[in-house]
Amino acid sequence: MHDFYSINRNALIVRPTRAMIDWANAAFPEDPIDYDEMDQHDEQDVFLLPDFGTAEETEEWLRENCEDFLSFVLEDWCMDKTVWPSPLDWALFQRFFHFSIETSVVDTMDEEYDDAEGDFGDFDEEEGFNDFDFEEN
Repeated sequence: MHDFYSINRNALIVRPTRAMIDWANAAFPEDPIDYDEMDQHDEQDVFLLPDFGTAEETEEWLRENCEDFLSFVLEDWCMDKTVWPSPLDWALFQRFFHFSIETSVVDTMDEEYDDAEGDFGDFDEEEGFNDFDFEEN
């Protein structure tokens, strides 16, 4: 049996609404998405947030930082920012996402799971990544 332990984080779970899919379909009419056929499990994003103690405090922080979350998700759907809706504000966030805030986050893996040693075959601690060519945005 695993040893589960709570971590001092909250979680934000967002899932696209029909309005977001309608926007994506207008932006990319050649490759439409059927909202009713979407796999609701694979279409969610989970973000770890600071631990605020209550969902209300977390939502207040989320309102203040909603543009960052919108940008992150929209960029995953479309890198051309000229196609993005505007403004990236709380009203758009609420229109584009079904979301929930979870104040209890439990890790099911021990600390060794996140240990980078051995996870990145081409990573050398002194030199960094060797065979990767990262492009700057």
